[in-house]
Amino acid sequence: MPTSQPPAEGTSARPSMPPSVRVAVIVMGVLAALLLTNAALLWYAYDDAVARLVREGEDISRSEASQFVLMSLVPYLVVGLALALAAWFLPRRQPWARWVGLAASALLALLSLMSAMSIGGVTIPLLLVLVLAVAAVTSLLARTTGTWVPKLHTRA
Repeated sequence: MPTSQPPAEGTSARPSMPPSVRVAVIVMGVLAALLLTNAALLWYAYDDAVARLVREGEDISRSEASQFVLMSLVPYLVVGLALALAAWFLPRRQPWARWVGLAASALLALLSLMSAMSIGGVTIPLLLVLVLAVAAVTSLLARTTGTWVPKLHTRA
C-alpha cells in the first residue's frame, strides 16, 4: 500500500482536480465552443438569415426578421460566454465559476427543452446540446466538485 509523501520542496499541497470537475470543465468548454461558433456563424450570415426569413415567412417584415435573428443570437452568445468564463476559472478554484457554469448549463438545458417542444421533436444537434448541458449540471452539482471548490465567503 503506497504511503502519501509530503510535497516536494517548492511545490504546493494543492489537491488534484477530481474527475467531476474535469468533466464539467471539458463539457462547458465544448458547449461554449459550440454556442460561440453558432453565434459567430449566424452573425456572419446575418443578412442571408434575415432575407431567408422574409422570403419564406408570411407577412414578415425585414425589421421583424432582423429582430428575430438578433433575439435568436443573443441568448446563445451570452450563455456561451458565461460557459467559457466558467470553464476557464473553475480549474482555478473560483467558487463563482461553479455557480455561473451551473446557471448557464441549466438555462441552456431549459432553452433546449423549450426549443424541442416548439419544433415538435428533437434534432441530433439539439439532443447533443441537451445531453452536454445535463452532464455539466450533474458534474457541477457532484459532491466532489463541491468539496474541491472553496465556499463563497459571505459577510455577516
